[in-house]
Parts: sequence; structure tokens; C-alpha cells
Amino acid sequence: MPPHAKLFQVVTFSANPLGGNPAFVLTDVGEATEQALMAACSMLGTDVVAVVGKGTGEDTPLRFFTKHGPHPGAGHATLAAAHAVLRGGFTATKQAPSAVSFRQANGERRAAHVEGDRISIDFPAMPAIQVDRISDIQAALGAAPRETWVAPFGYVAIFNDPLVIAEMRPDPARVSDLDRNAVIATAPGGKASDIVIRVFAPKVGLPEDPVCGTAHRIIVPYWAKRLGRAKLHSRQLSARGGDLWCEDRGDYVAIAGETCLIIEGTVRLSPG
Repeated sequence: MPPHAKLFQVVTFSANPLGGNPAFVLTDVGEATEQALMAACSMLGTDVVAVVGKGTGEDTPLRFFTKHGPHPGAGHATLAAAHAVLRGGFTATKQAPSAVSFRQANGERRAAHVEGDRISIDFPAMPAIQVDRISDIQAALGAAPRETWVAPFGYVAIFNDPLVIAEMRPDPARVSDLDRNAVIATAPGGKASDIVIRVFAPKVGLPEDPVCGTAHRIIVPYWAKRLGRAKLHSRQLSARGGDLWCEDRGDYVAIAGETCLIIEGTVRLSPG
């Protein structure tokens, strides 16, 4: 009989089931092979699945898989895993903890804790450097940024007007032609938030990311310095939309968001 695992689908960075960025989490996978976890990701029709292991000492193992193999991790999937642990679904037989320390496959740790209606996670900041790619980014996004920056994750296009971000209609082919997987467009937020953001990654099959936690590891240090305050409320202006409450802590960026459980059940894993 093939093994069964617990399955959660959690909307991250929103309390609205139709908003935010949904992610699947598996727990109680036992001795399931990597091939079985890859097959589960494919069966669920999702880009990445988070797999939470049994805690050992102070750490709880956390792995990520795509249908092609292990994945280094995604911000929204990490938040979904934290919801599974901290909101009671994963530890239904006892009181849920208020904090957890995840240990990823590469040895990195992610500390997560409950913060009122939100869950906050500490992520290492991602340094970026300023580059002159304004004309290339303008051709890809259809609007001219005031500055362009680059990090391993992608290019960052800085704009002055949040309306430009909201109305942006990028050219997917030109975005894909760039030598990074993603382009992050961001601007001050006006009255509704401190900053706004959209993220385009058609090269990896994601025309627009619904809500991207990883991008905030790059832009929060920039905006914290420019706006003169460490704590920032970011609004993702995708079709689903989402809200992130961030804090620049030097080497780390704390990213918090609301979460919403929408599916809970079991899934049969393949035996191989």
C-alpha cells in the first residue's frame, strides 16, 4: 500500500482565499523518496511543494521539491510551511507552538514566529548592485525606470509612481531575453502602502508572480535606506494581490504576512 502524507494548501500573504500566493505543504511523509515527492509536486500541478519533517532538537527539517527535483526554497512556500506548524494543523494533538526554526537541506535556518494575525520569518538579505540597464528594462516593461539594479535572483527596476507599476504591461519575450530569471518593478506606495511591487518571470514559466517573498529580500534594504525607516508595508499589485510587512535588520529581512488554510487532507505518495 503506497504511503500517505498529510496535505495542506495555504494562501500566503493574504487572509483572502482568492488573494495572496497559494502553496502546498506535505507533512508526515515518512521514508518517501525524492522521486515520490517530485511525483507529488507534479500530481498537485504546482511549481514547488514544501515538505516539513519531524523536529530534531531545536530544528524542524524543511525541504522543497519541484517536479524536476530538489529546490532551494521559496518565500511563500516557507510561509505556508510555517502556517502548517504554527497554526495547529501540523500538531493537531497538542497546542501549536508560537515559533519554529526550520533547517533547510543546505543547512540554512529560517526562524518563524507568530506575530498577531501574521507569521513573520527571517530571511537573509540579498545584496544588489546598481547597473545601467535602463533602456533594456524599458523595452521589456514598457516604461522607463529611474534606476536599475541587479541581483542573482533578477533585475530591479525603480520607478517613482505606483500607478506606473499598476498599469504596467510587460513584453514577456523581452523579459525572457534578459540574463536573469525575473524582473522586479517597484515604486513608493503612496497612501495605501509604503512601497508597491510586481514581479515578472516568464523565463521560468511564471508570467507574473502573485506574491513574491524572495524579491523583498532585495528591495527592502533599498527602500529602507531611501525612505529612512526600517519597517515597511509592501503591496504586491498582481491580479491576486498581497500584503507583506517587512523590516530591514541589516543582514536579515523579516517578512510577515497573513495566511489562510484552504485545503487540508491526505495524499497518496507513489512507492518509488
